[in-house]
Amino acid sequence: MKHIMIKTVSLLILILCVFTFECNSKNVEIYVSAKGNNANSGMKNSPVKTLEKAKDLILKSRQQEKESKITVFIEDGIYPLDKPFVLTSKESGTEKYPVVIKASGEAKPVFTGSRELKKWQVLKDQAKLKKLSVGAKSKVYVTELKDAGITDLGNPIEPGKRPELFCNGDLQTLARWPNSDFAKAGLVKGQTQLPPTFKNRKGTKEGIFEYSDNRQNRWADEKEVYLGGYWFWDWADEFQKVSKIDTLLKTLYLAEPYHRYGYKDSLRYFGVNLFCEIDEPGEWYLDRTDGQLYWYPPVGVNPEKAQVTLSVFNAPFMVELKNCSNVTLQGLTFQESRGSAVSIADGKNCQIKDCRFQRFGRDGIHIAEGSGHGISGCLIRTLGFRGIEMKGGDRKNLVAANHFIENTVVEHFSLFKRTYEPAVYLDGCGMRVANNRFRYSSSSAMRLEGNDFTIEYNEVSHVVNESDDQGALDMWYNPSYRGVVVRYNHWSDITGGTHSGAAGVRLDDMISGVLIYGNIFERVGSAMFGGVQIHGGKDNLVENNLFFECLAAVTFHRWGEERWHKELDTLAIRKKIFEEVDILSPQYQSKYPELKTIRENADVNTVKNNLIVDCKNQFLRNKMGVQILINNPVLQSDGKTADAFCAPEILDKYGLQPIPYQQIGPKNNPWIN
Repeated sequence: MKHIMIKTVSLLILILCVFTFECNSKNVEIYVSAKGNNANSGMKNSPVKTLEKAKDLILKSRQQEKESKITVFIEDGIYPLDKPFVLTSKESGTEKYPVVIKASGEAKPVFTGSRELKKWQVLKDQAKLKKLSVGAKSKVYVTELKDAGITDLGNPIEPGKRPELFCNGDLQTLARWPNSDFAKAGLVKGQTQLPPTFKNRKGTKEGIFEYSDNRQNRWADEKEVYLGGYWFWDWADEFQKVSKIDTLLKTLYLAEPYHRYGYKDSLRYFGVNLFCEIDEPGEWYLDRTDGQLYWYPPVGVNPEKAQVTLSVFNAPFMVELKNCSNVTLQGLTFQESRGSAVSIADGKNCQIKDCRFQRFGRDGIHIAEGSGHGISGCLIRTLGFRGIEMKGGDRKNLVAANHFIENTVVEHFSLFKRTYEPAVYLDGCGMRVANNRFRYSSSSAMRLEGNDFTIEYNEVSHVVNESDDQGALDMWYNPSYRGVVVRYNHWSDITGGTHSGAAGVRLDDMISGVLIYGNIFERVGSAMFGGVQIHGGKDNLVENNLFFECLAAVTFHRWGEERWHKELDTLAIRKKIFEEVDILSPQYQSKYPELKTIRENADVNTVKNNLIVDCKNQFLRNKMGVQILINNPVLQSDGKTADAFCAPEILDKYGLQPIPYQQIGPKNNPWIN
């Protein structure tokens, strides 16, 4: 009996050991610590130091045991990066056994592409001080970049190569004039006259123009002068180098290549990369001949005690997932690179969750092709260019990419390139953008190019602050873009623009078949644009929206039958609708039945069951009366706020369906209150 009991216990122990081993084999854990050592095993009590070593352990684990979930835990700390972290299909997971790289517990690890600058001294060089304004002479500090090990000084205006300076996480300003806004040029003086535009604006091909402020005479002694500006149209900005400054004629000469649209009288511009213009707290200048960086610290900041950093990482991306599947990045911070943050190319079901990306010279995240990739709960801010670029799906066969962006904040973007660098750029078929917040930009928040996009429950505000002829959401020049749904979003405080204006949703040049439903447009529209602006499109439906304190609810720019037919028959449009896709194919004809009558009823759109409160106009530029307008009551607010008009009883009273106001905006984002 005793022997039987011993055998039974032994068998149970063996079974338990086997069971334990199998459980452990399904869950591989790798630990990374800023205080670790790459000679360590990677276990919790023996962490490695870098992501690169963690990658080696991921690959080793995959080779030994394919059926295992691999989790890499990153402890608190600062992790400098000097080259991209790249994962490939070899390190991929599966749906059942994914690879997760995440912050450990409550940790907030930071991966940085900058170097800290120390050894600051008050500027005493008399020749240098003589160039500064009186108020700045005792306030400017200098440091040697070689003391920080920095040898790549980059270029002040080249995308991906521009170093940027930060103080305690705040972006500092490359010395410029004016300190804000723009100077206005006098007459252009180029030799080659451009043909008058459709708005009868005249200009010249060469970048030669008068300046009016004698202050700019000082720029003649500067080493590399650049101008940023809107040279002809207020929706096309560019930086250009100055080749010559004639202080007698008060004329600026720009170096070739010239701006593609030419130059007009009274254009808007500012000078940048100017040592003599260090005259305001936060401004800085890098002398690339001697490697010295000059800085006027913010008020109350002691350079020796502040965290002052310069971006040095100049690869295109910090992180690259190449043909990876089922890989997740979670709870991590990436910051301060001259390039962009993350690239996901091909593969499937990769996610970026609860991560923070900040202070990048170019973009935040790129997703190209593949399927089912997603971004959720992230904070993406302080970007020279765009926030998220997402491409995928098959437009020709209407196969969805199923990419998504949700519960994410993108703010303070398009800081360097001021136009056409939105928070979100979608290109392809079948993607969803939901419960996000996009705000603070000179230009658009979203640019859509494709089919079957759903844009819902987002907050969009304070965009199109500087450029012109834009919408917070912008679509342009392709009548095959169909199946786009824009619903239950809150658009607010979008009132910039110069000549044409700024809209909340802008359907430009032939965009047709878009549904705009259940949105709130609050203080939106300027110049000639309302909350919604339709330019030459047809079959668009604007229904069940609230327009509150807008310039107008909907504005139109009618093309007419002749122009509509003429444009449909151009080579450019025929390529878009018959080569890139085929609008006569069974897929398109079935899914978008309006295409059967694409040559009929130009400019006819339907606007119905919208509530218009305290708007200056109901509609603008609808003189021809071709639009279908049904039940769009006009009310006074009588002191009520916009959300009060979303009450179900008010909407029902005027024939509208519910607008889920409380569901709009990001949910459960760990980086915001």
